[in-house]
Amino acid sequence: MRKFNLFIITAVALVLAGCATNPEIHQGLVTTTPVPQNRDHAIYDWPTRHAAVLEYNRTHQPEIVLIGDSIIHYWGGEPVAPKAWAADVWQRTFAGWSVENLGFGWDRTENVLWRIDHGELAGTSPKLIIIKIGTNNTGLNSADDIADGIAAVCVRVHEVQPRAKILLLGILPRRDEVPPRPVITGRVNELLQARLGKISWLCYRDFGPAFRHPDGRVNAALFGDHVHPNHAGYELLGKLLHEQIVQILN
Repeated sequence: MRKFNLFIITAVALVLAGCATNPEIHQGLVTTTPVPQNRDHAIYDWPTRHAAVLEYNRTHQPEIVLIGDSIIHYWGGEPVAPKAWAADVWQRTFAGWSVENLGFGWDRTENVLWRIDHGELAGTSPKLIIIKIGTNNTGLNSADDIADGIAAVCVRVHEVQPRAKILLLGILPRRDEVPPRPVITGRVNELLQARLGKISWLCYRDFGPAFRHPDGRVNAALFGDHVHPNHAGYELLGKLLHEQIVQILN
């Protein structure tokens, strides 16, 4: 009987430990099913950029990797994008570190999962992986499904790079915020904090309030269009990111 009770106690402890370190992810959702895309083909070719990343990884060992959508893709860095909106800010933000840009324009969570499954983190050993994804899902998927997709990305990244710290960024505000998008974005960020905020290998930060006025309105002066920061917006994003990187790596 004592052995049986010990077995039960041990099993429960293991389950609780697993719950504390691994978020619940619902498989089979659009946001958690890996698929490629080429929605931004007028600006760049998605398969070609994927191949460029694999080639880059053969000759580089970045300390920091940024994974994301067009906000990351067209910021600056390498592999080089067709345009860079704030390359000087990129250089200042990451000065002193070797950095790889794995941003892909128009990517959603399911597209990032495909890229990870097809080798974009293979062959490297970064100290820090920064993830900023989800805004392109907000017009299509529910808050719960988007949070599932972002969590799935984090878990998959950790599986492939277990020694790397992960800095997950909440979904940033958009200048074109109209209902229900603000509600969805806010709910996603709340879910991310609740589900991922206490995981040892992950640090979650929501920079959204810095892109808003004190009354909650989006600060349009920080955006170049409906979703992407302008130079001032990237200056702010870079400053906030740099502070977090220093804390995590030091």
